[in-house]
Amino acid sequence: MMYAGAVMVSGAEMWALLLLWAVLLVGVTHPASVNLKSLKVKVPRVAYVGEDTELECTFPWTDPGSLYSIKWWRDNDQFYQYIPKKKDPKMKFNVTGIKVDEGPTVGELRTVYASGNTGEPNPQNSTEFKVSLKDLTLTSSGMFTCEVISDDNFETFRESANMTVIDPPDLNRAGKFGPTIEVAGWNGDGPVEVRDGDHVEAVCVARGSNPPVLLTWFINDTKAPKEFVRQQTSHMEGHNTYTSSLRVVLPAQELWDSQGRLHLRCSAEISGLFRESDVLELHNPELRKAQLSGLFAAGQTVAASPRLLACVLMLAWLLHHCVLTHAPSCS
Repeated sequence: MMYAGAVMVSGAEMWALLLLWAVLLVGVTHPASVNLKSLKVKVPRVAYVGEDTELECTFPWTDPGSLYSIKWWRDNDQFYQYIPKKKDPKMKFNVTGIKVDEGPTVGELRTVYASGNTGEPNPQNSTEFKVSLKDLTLTSSGMFTCEVISDDNFETFRESANMTVIDPPDLNRAGKFGPTIEVAGWNGDGPVEVRDGDHVEAVCVARGSNPPVLLTWFINDTKAPKEFVRQQTSHMEGHNTYTSSLRVVLPAQELWDSQGRLHLRCSAEISGLFRESDVLELHNPELRKAQLSGLFAAGQTVAASPRLLACVLMLAWLLHHCVLTHAPSCS
């Protein structure tokens, strides 16, 4: 039965309208599901003991109030949550090694404004998008997970990233966390002078690290031969850290470069997490003086360079000829 003014709709048109209605319904009722699939977590891979750091949980969403909750976990322990619709949306939980800097609560901010304080309030260090952690320790390490739940259908999304906290070696002469090269009788200023026939003995020391570092010696950027290197030692100190040392003993005269120099480098490494070096330059004063005075060319002695020897002999013969003959061409 058809009513006046009714519009005839074909079967194909009806299916098209139903499909459009379904698409609109999904877009309206499940906006969070579409956007939250691109949830991203930013966590530092390596952090140092005593530092502060930030963990970020980002997603293409402009209205956090449309979300039910954002929660953070370290391994299996929840340590922070943000529920937008609560009066005080932030809450932290006690977890070993985790100190959340959540900033002022909503009530604290209201108290500040009610007191007539016109200055800037304390920063909101932890929000729905980030969590600030203070005073990291070795026990802060773990797998960090951000969990976001949409408000309309409680669909849950999670992303995780690992953070390892280490205690790097103490600061060295260069002001960096890393090893220090020590030589008996050397005050640490400038190159070390070594004469022919002397043996060089140096110790690479890395203090105050956890875990212990692996030390490696390099001579002129090449790993030192095993016969020059002694066994590494490591021992625990009083504050749950380690001192590691590695000694090298070598005959310097066999290793000088063309300018009478030798470079020692000690590298300290925590596998995949930390690497830093200290460098020491050794000088042979006799070789360098000879090289600078012109008796060396490209790092070779006169006797070792046939061309240079021939030139020197020719100049000597010409000088001798001029002295004996007083030839006009010599004047």
